[in-house]
Amino acid sequence: MLALLTALALPCASAQAVSVVDDNGKVVALAKPAERIVSLAPSLTELIFAAGAGGKLVAVSAYSDFPAAAKGLPQVADAAGVSLEALLALKPDLVIAWKSGNRDTDIKRVAEFGVPVFVLEVAKLADVPQAIRAIGKLGGTTAIAEPEARRIEGRFETLRRANLGKRKVRMFFEISRLPLMTVNRHHAIDEVISLCGGVNVFRDQVPLVFTPSLEELFRLQPEAILYPANEPTPPAPQYRGLRAWDEQRIYQVGADALLRTGPRLAEGARQVCAALDRARASSIADRPR
Repeated sequence: MLALLTALALPCASAQAVSVVDDNGKVVALAKPAERIVSLAPSLTELIFAAGAGGKLVAVSAYSDFPAAAKGLPQVADAAGVSLEALLALKPDLVIAWKSGNRDTDIKRVAEFGVPVFVLEVAKLADVPQAIRAIGKLGGTTAIAEPEARRIEGRFETLRRANLGKRKVRMFFEISRLPLMTVNRHHAIDEVISLCGGVNVFRDQVPLVFTPSLEELFRLQPEAILYPANEPTPPAPQYRGLRAWDEQRIYQVGADALLRTGPRLAEGARQVCAALDRARASSIADRPR
């Protein structure tokens, strides 16, 4: 993530002006902190609330259901794209977009109508507090954003220290079942796995998100499998015959906390670390004596 921490105060009548560099390398300058913000992704909605600017949201994207206050807001974007007419009718003074999730054409169209667009990408754990700080500056809520950013940094650091020196667990992280999908080492989830003392068996694949073959998965034989779900679901029978299946090391973790790379990523990391601890304990219990 690019440096998002440079907010420039201008003198006199422009004393409240702010300027922040986004993840496209563009300077987003506002004459004063934003008062009418639109979010174009659920993870961004969560980041905006974490930064203390949730009360300034006038619209969100589909599936923006956390926190509860986001549920009643108008929706102006979904998988099909951005409803430009609905967005402009709300007269936003800032739109926050997801670099890899929103279409470039949609972002450009919004900008063409003179609406400032701040583009974010959470690619690693440090990007979460950085994004909260940047949004806090753009929304004039730094007094809330800064303590929250530090709190999240502290949670990641606590997990890092707690898992130093633990036995590595080779694991497979299922982000989707149909089709079967996972991530490589450039995704924030892989950093969570490493933080917890795990090794993503597909970390060296080229695509960021891709569909592995079952044949390759069986060849790699991960010791544990983690899959995200918000409701209890049974493990996939397609894993039958894997070491992780045979030794009952298939664990469920919270989907939104991990797949939405936002402020709940620290909680998702805690769940991953707990699952890998269970895998380690199970392996010890299974050893012949």
